[in-house]
Formats: sequence, C-alpha cells, structure tokens
Amino acid sequence: YRAAFLADRGVAVASARAGNVIGGGDWAVDRLVPDAIRALQRGEEIGVRNKEATRPWQHVLDPLSGYLTLGAVLSGIVDAEEVSRVPQDACSAFNFGPNPESNRNVASVVEELLKHWPGQWVDRSDRDAPHEAGLLNLNIDKARRVLAWQPVWNFEDAVAHTISWYRKANEGSDPLMLTRQQIAEYQADAAQEGMAWARP
Repeated sequence: YRAAFLADRGVAVASARAGNVIGGGDWAVDRLVPDAIRALQRGEEIGVRNKEATRPWQHVLDPLSGYLTLGAVLSGIVDAEEVSRVPQDACSAFNFGPNPESNRNVASVVEELLKHWPGQWVDRSDRDAPHEAGLLNLNIDKARRVLAWQPVWNFEDAVAHTISWYRKANEGSDPLMLTRQQIAEYQADAAQEGMAWARP
C-alpha cells in the first residue's frame, strides 16, 4: 500500500508491531498476567496452560516509546539528526521488542511474578488444546539502527513494575495515579539510558 499509493504523495506511513506486552491495568481474559493476578487475588493457584511457550516479554511502555519515536520521526516533530542518522527507511515496518535475554518461557514469567506476589502455580497443560507456537521472537535491529530506539526495562524490571502496579491497585491506590507514576519512572530511566526522546 505504501509503495503503490503513498510513495509519490509525500505521505509518511510506517507499520509497527510489538512483542508480548505486560503492564498494569490489563484485565483481559486468557492472558497470562491478568489471569495470574485474578488467581492470586482469590488465593488460588495460578493455572499455567503452556509452561514451555517462549515469548519476547516486554513492559507495554517500551513499545509505546518506540511507536511514539517512529511517529515523531515520520511527522517531522523530531529531526532525524536528533534521533540518529537520516532514516532513509523510516517509511517501512518496525519491530519493537525486548533484548534477546527477555525471551523467556511462561513458567519463568510466573516464577518471576511470584517473587513479587507470593503464591503457587500449577501445570495445567492440555495435549488437546489448539496448537500454539512454541517460540516467538522479534528482531529489533532496524529500530535500533534507524530510530536509535532500544528497550529501557529488562525482563525483571518489566515484571517488577507490572506486579507493583497490580498490588498497589489491589490495596486501593488510584490506577490512574499508579500509571502516571510508572510513566514518570520509565521516562527517568530512559533519560538515564540516553534515549533521545526522554531528554528534558
């Protein structure tokens, strides 16, 4: 579509996708962390359906920072020189995921989660369940090269911030306030990492 209809019209369009995101405020059904939190709130064991499935886990603020960086470059809000070299291929597809060491299996996610909210988990694997890919991964080299973007929070940080949000919300803290606090923490950590978009 970009090549056929937009290339010669001066319209800057890109597509982006993220890894498996976690973060406070997600209450969707049949998602690992929200299902685990509901079980913990009820004092029940966390049922794990596919403990060996490996995914590129990341805190939701990481890909959001990538999307916003890409959008700023495409719209000209951020000069390409500020971000990195001239983004000749910014009008294309980008992956925003974690560093390779954050690719973990489901059992690892649950075990890390339980370091912050004690409980138990149980293997509920079902051989007759619909097929699910055992390994997913994302290559983020292009986002690093073209946008000078990189993830800020590693696997342990992502889980810690996620569970902190849920625990504090469970204890009565205002969800909007918690979210704003985590955005501020994320931005401070990004500035410390030297991310161009996070400079004051």
